[in-house]
Amino acid sequence: SVNQRPGLWVGFSVLSDRYWLQLDRSRFEAAGGPTWAVWMGVAVALSLAGAALIARRINRPLKRLSFAASRLREGDYSASQLDEDSGTSEIREVNIGFNRMAQRLAAMEQDRAVMLAGISHDLRTPLARLRLETEMSVPDAEARTHMAADIAQLDAIIDKFLDYARPGSQQLRPVSLRQVIDNCLFPLQGRDDLAVALNLPPAGPHGDELVVMADEVELGRVITNLLENARRYGKSPGTVTAYVDIAAKLRDPWVLIKVRDHGPGVDEAVLPHLTQPFYRADDARTAATGAGLGLAIVERTMVRMGGAFGLSNTRSGGLAAHLQLRRAVTK
Repeated sequence: SVNQRPGLWVGFSVLSDRYWLQLDRSRFEAAGGPTWAVWMGVAVALSLAGAALIARRINRPLKRLSFAASRLREGDYSASQLDEDSGTSEIREVNIGFNRMAQRLAAMEQDRAVMLAGISHDLRTPLARLRLETEMSVPDAEARTHMAADIAQLDAIIDKFLDYARPGSQQLRPVSLRQVIDNCLFPLQGRDDLAVALNLPPAGPHGDELVVMADEVELGRVITNLLENARRYGKSPGTVTAYVDIAAKLRDPWVLIKVRDHGPGVDEAVLPHLTQPFYRADDARTAATGAGLGLAIVERTMVRMGGAFGLSNTRSGGLAAHLQLRRAVTK
């Protein structure tokens, strides 16, 4: 109010004089009616629509980039081609850079595959000739045996390198766990240095067995590597036989597999490093000759099949390997 007169007043000054202007209340109140609410609603709706459009233009290419990065991480280079013509200039630059990186990685992967094929061909052929010449030309039987064993070890090391460098993509299908383990144990029958005890869930009333999503050949490599590792390093002191337990149990949607020996185990400080390529400790378990890739191959293979791998010492002694694979849904 001004001079005890209520109303909406606007004050202003001209030079040193002060003036007051009273606005028409009816016109002001009209602005606060339905018309004002409608215009405010339209403005808010347009603002939200514009914000949603802008967010969509930004989020959609980011989602494609995230998906392409995840596929690239899995080794699928063909699924990582992003659109280089759409979106803002910043998004286009990111897509172009990502595509060039994926192409470079694909070329490097192809070069690696060619190099590994060359290693397999160029080294195994002279090794085979050398082994044949050794067996035919060396008169000393003991020396011939040792030389043939060295050549066989070189050939096995080449196999380890090729297994570790195998491409990352895997075609998974339902695989019977018992059948894979039985196939791995068949060549080991009658050996004095390895005894295996199985503890797998029995078949169901309809004869169904425990089935996992895996590559049958790769899963066989995993089991064989673990058995060979236990045979070499899982013997109790003073014994010549390595006793190994293989157990499995269902924990939906996963199947947990445990391969445990009864040897001396390993130092807890060394345990996290056993899956590193070429890692060697100074204890008896890792002092044997070889490429140092066995457990690294197991871990890499399990990851390629969408599973997990871990190592731990058991309370009663020995080393336990823990495998986790997704259970296959059978009808």
